[in-house]
Amino acid sequence: MEKRRPILTVRPKFDSGLAMAEALVVTLGGFIVTTVVLGTFFFILLSLIGLGRHISASGIYGFFFGLSVLGIPPLFYEVKKRAFQRTIYNFYDDYMDFQYFHYYINRRRGRVRYADIADIAQHASALQEHQRLTTIYLYVPGMGMGRRGAFAGLRLTDLPQAKDYMTKVMDIIEQRQPVLQAPPDAGAAAPSQPGTAGAAPVAPATPATPAAPVVTPASPSSPPPVTDG
Repeated sequence: MEKRRPILTVRPKFDSGLAMAEALVVTLGGFIVTTVVLGTFFFILLSLIGLGRHISASGIYGFFFGLSVLGIPPLFYEVKKRAFQRTIYNFYDDYMDFQYFHYYINRRRGRVRYADIADIAQHASALQEHQRLTTIYLYVPGMGMGRRGAFAGLRLTDLPQAKDYMTKVMDIIEQRQPVLQAPPDAGAAAPSQPGTAGAAPVAPATPATPAAPVVTPASPSSPPPVTDG
């Protein structure tokens, strides 16, 4: 069987400057986990096994602080780059298929029919706007993956603004969504036969009732009939 060719293929653009800026934000969050949580855990663990007197608390926290600052940015950079290289959105006649990585780690694949898409929107953060990138949101009710009330649908992230993907995607989806026609009015009269327009309806003919015979009584003054004898 010949594989169908997509009408449009959309891939995100990996921008190194944006990735590094996002890596710094992730590092601030990772600092709390690696330095505070892991540092405290290992400090307590080493104290329980009797090694806490040989390693100072500042040394343990300093180690995890350096691990956060030096390890998280390049790790995030490579993980995002690999995820974007394998992210793809293909648009066909009446549906689209996709593959992307949630949090740049968990792969998700699937298909969405255009008839199930409720709305389309576009948004760009301050960092994306600076790098001339944007994100397209396809709202698909019932497709929420995660906590209740989260966004339900697909995010086409970090798309070049110069390629105007928003217009292309809207044209494909809107031109191929089925148009719902109103059902015919049940109370509308049936079409008349040719040549009978404006004619009054003809009532069915009632069969004629035969007339009953009328019997006239004989007059008392009339003479009786004469019989030859």
